[in-house]
Amino acid sequence: MPEKDEATPPGAEAALDRLPLEAELAARVAWLIRWRWVAAAAVIVLTLSAKQLLSFTIPWEELCLIGAIILTYNGVFTWRLKILRRNATAAIQTFSHFATIQIVLDWLALTLVVHYTGGIESPVLLYFVFNAIVASILLQAQTAFRLAAFGIVLMVGLALLEFWGVVPHRPIPEFQDPRMQGPWFLVAVLGFFVSAILVSIYLTTSITGEMVRRTHALAELKQNLEAAYQKMRTLYETSRAVSSSLNLPQVLSTIVRQATEVMGMKASSIRLLDEERRFLEVSAAFGLSEAYLTKGKVDPQRGEMDRLALQGKPVALLDATIDPRFQYPEEARKEGICSVLSVPMMLLDRAIGVLRVYSGEMHHFTVEETEFLMALASQGAAAIQNARAFRQLQELEQAKSRFIFAVAHELKSPVAAVQSQLTVLHGGYAGALNEKQQDLVARAVRRMARLQELLRDLLALGALKDRLPTHRKTELNLVAIVRRVAEVLQSEAEARGITLSLDLPDSPLTFPTTEEDMYRLLGNLLENAVKYTPSGGSVSLALRAGEARVTIVVSDTGIGIAPEAMPHIFDEFYRAPNVKELGTEGTGLGLSVVKRIVELYQGQVDVKSEPGKGTTFTVSLPRDTGPAFEAPLSGPSN
Repeated sequence: MPEKDEATPPGAEAALDRLPLEAELAARVAWLIRWRWVAAAAVIVLTLSAKQLLSFTIPWEELCLIGAIILTYNGVFTWRLKILRRNATAAIQTFSHFATIQIVLDWLALTLVVHYTGGIESPVLLYFVFNAIVASILLQAQTAFRLAAFGIVLMVGLALLEFWGVVPHRPIPEFQDPRMQGPWFLVAVLGFFVSAILVSIYLTTSITGEMVRRTHALAELKQNLEAAYQKMRTLYETSRAVSSSLNLPQVLSTIVRQATEVMGMKASSIRLLDEERRFLEVSAAFGLSEAYLTKGKVDPQRGEMDRLALQGKPVALLDATIDPRFQYPEEARKEGICSVLSVPMMLLDRAIGVLRVYSGEMHHFTVEETEFLMALASQGAAAIQNARAFRQLQELEQAKSRFIFAVAHELKSPVAAVQSQLTVLHGGYAGALNEKQQDLVARAVRRMARLQELLRDLLALGALKDRLPTHRKTELNLVAIVRRVAEVLQSEAEARGITLSLDLPDSPLTFPTTEEDMYRLLGNLLENAVKYTPSGGSVSLALRAGEARVTIVVSDTGIGIAPEAMPHIFDEFYRAPNVKELGTEGTGLGLSVVKRIVELYQGQVDVKSEPGKGTTFTVSLPRDTGPAFEAPLSGPSN
């Protein structure tokens, strides 16, 4: 930001900040109008003061009339300036002509004041120099010199006409000096006057011209810095979007929109090669019509621009409507496209598509613009790589889940059969067993029960993973479901010396759900609480309902969860170290099932725990969970 110079009129700083020059000149013209009010008033006040207070012999009526005339045309100028400022199309020439007219009238008014105050003997003569300086500040040097010539002609003409007696000389007796009557005095005064005018304008225009050049250079530098900052900010925001979002269409749409807006183009598009790498298909576009996007297949072999871009070279077309390297010149003309810049989108040194920007008029793309678009294309390629990698991970995860689901499903029946046979043996229904045989069969029964529990959890988790967040949803009474789940675990809690308490609403609490989901959710939370609470401890479940959400709080005074284990408790098959030390059997899938159910209902689950003091699980579920439940997306059903 340039410092304010003393030659810059007050109020012009804001205009210099804004630029263009129209705003700057408008501010200076406004400054001139404001000071003209002061000058006109000064003519009237000083005239009356000289007449009344100093008793000077002056034509006060004529001078007051001149002051009134200045006030009148200055009022007209004020009204005209308001109109010009409201006119958004007013060019700099309009303001320049407006300022020139004002200065011409000021010269004429000043010439009359000089005439009525003694001609070349007038003390007002010096104000011609001030007026010339003002003209050189407001206008270009050539215009300022023309106005100076006009002022010189006025003053010299007045002096000569008075000297020859054509115009009566109107001296002020109090200032009259007999020595100021000869021709040499006239020549000397006029010589000094002309030289003072010309030197003042030359010096002022030289200084203001340099100031204007520096101001324009600083303004251009400021604009370049702002453009560079905007580009850096765009790249940063795009990079953040790429790293934080796996929504590929959204990221690519952001890239084409930002490319269009930051570069000031008409439109932008991203085209990616199809699976056979034969055609470029639209993946994202901004500012292009549907007719243009569906004009036909883009074949890199038919358009040299795309072929070169896919070889890793940026290509710029000055006029795509006549350039043979562009595949669809007629469609570009109908769309209003002129210049095009196409850059490659590279992934592991291989082009996967192109990023284009389109200008509606002829545009010479700079090196900086090309580099910026290349950087955006790199961000787009990174987004595509992230999305593809994530999709592959999803496919692997789905394949793993399907495999586990299928194996668990196939094992369910034979394991149940084996468990049934072992139960028969253990009960002695197939004959008496000795003590050692009884011990071996009992161990096998326990192992099969644990395997049956594992298969049950695997089937439940698999069914939840392959399911939409809806599944035959109906309005059920959560209070009744909680009571039934608690009844199943009540005997185990009493056998272990654990107090199981419920804090439930007095009236039914309906919630859109399924019994299967709520039994799994509540059963896993309560079962874990009872299982990992020592004898003499307590387990509680509180159910609360708000207008928008249902909250379930399960607390215990059990062994708690270590801080280092907290990030992993919802991972599949994870069991905390202090749980393993207890020797308590478990599958490590219970909390994974809980989290999946909560996610299906678009809810939240929070955990607070302190080792040795207990754990609290808080589940918050929205009461409006969406449309009616659908069947599983894929895979077998439990």
